[in-house]
Amino acid sequence: MGRRVGAWVVAAVVTVVLVAGGVLVARGGMGRSPAVLPALDLDAAGPDAAAAVEPAPSPARSSAAGALARPWPPETYRLAGPLPALPDRARAWKVGDTVDAGRVATLAAALGLNARPTQGPAGWTVHDGRRSLVVQRLAGAPFSYGSGIFGTCVARAGGGPYRPGGGIQCLDPDAPAASQPGSSPAGGAAGSGSTSSPGSGGTGRPVPPVVSRPVAPARPMPKPDLPGRAEAERVARDLAARAGLELAGATVRVTDGYAARSVTIAPALGGQPTSGFAWTVAVGAKGVVQYASGFLATPEPADTYPLIGVAEGFERLKRSPRPSPLVPMARPVAPAVERVPCASAKGPCATRPLPARVATVTGVRLGLQRAPAATKGNRPGLAYLLPAYLFDLEGGWTDVRAVIAVPDRYLTRP
Repeated sequence: MGRRVGAWVVAAVVTVVLVAGGVLVARGGMGRSPAVLPALDLDAAGPDAAAAVEPAPSPARSSAAGALARPWPPETYRLAGPLPALPDRARAWKVGDTVDAGRVATLAAALGLNARPTQGPAGWTVHDGRRSLVVQRLAGAPFSYGSGIFGTCVARAGGGPYRPGGGIQCLDPDAPAASQPGSSPAGGAAGSGSTSSPGSGGTGRPVPPVVSRPVAPARPMPKPDLPGRAEAERVARDLAARAGLELAGATVRVTDGYAARSVTIAPALGGQPTSGFAWTVAVGAKGVVQYASGFLATPEPADTYPLIGVAEGFERLKRSPRPSPLVPMARPVAPAVERVPCASAKGPCATRPLPARVATVTGVRLGLQRAPAATKGNRPGLAYLLPAYLFDLEGGWTDVRAVIAVPDRYLTRP
């Protein structure tokens, strides 16, 4: 009898240990559940991310949303085939707003800028003539590069006349018009009277009319000799690699433009594709990089979260808002209206909405969607890359739409 009781006690202890071990495994092996995420600005992450914690819109909200998204007709979704089986758990990542001077200098050197980075309260700047690189102290440390003058105007001492020099010189509201930019050295515009010249308002005599010269018709600009798509991609990849971006598993897309070919490089993180965390490089004639943007901060691992399932993800896709005209599209789209010819005029005089589109889901992948943390009165300094379902579409307004796959209980709104 004693042996039976002892065996039963041992079995009970083993059962408790196994159950406890199962709980630990279910909680990620760390003895705790994944943390509830801070309030996220899901609207800034795009309409697809906003659908993650939004219920189906009420009729009143639907009409208001329709008024805001009027340029885009309704879009419905259908499946081309069965939904694939995807993992039921995935890791999130977080990214801050800090980047060291070495990373900024490396990017500046890759862009051919011969200047040292300058750090300020808002981030880093590198100026080389009319070319500038700006790295902002925001979530992800976003950067932008291009030609032109970045920054505010510089006040002129004494309100004197405009003098050529560095920076954009401000207008002085207290100075006479003769000392403002664009005025002639004599204090008046060529061909017009002044306060001391005959025929001006100061003498009481009428001012002679200004004689306008005919303007020559504008000539069409010649189309630049752009590099091929493969060459533009090579230039963009080379820039990203020299700047330290990991290209293994990256998704690269080339879009044709009039003055440049735009190359978008969406890096992979932990073996998963990303959405909203891409680099963009505009390659113009002779392979010159005209513009570039992206993120320099390095993501750090966060908790591993259970996922809602791809079927629920598709349901959220169907009730997500339509793409906004302000949301960058994967490819150019035409306005959602067509011209209606007038019976009494040669040209169109009205518009009518286009019919609804049916987008076919041709594939689903597990990826990561960028979502910045919400802030009140301050600039966001933290963002998360959350597990998301990336739906590949055919016939829709965009080629890919992302739906956050983290359950609602881990998401909070501001």
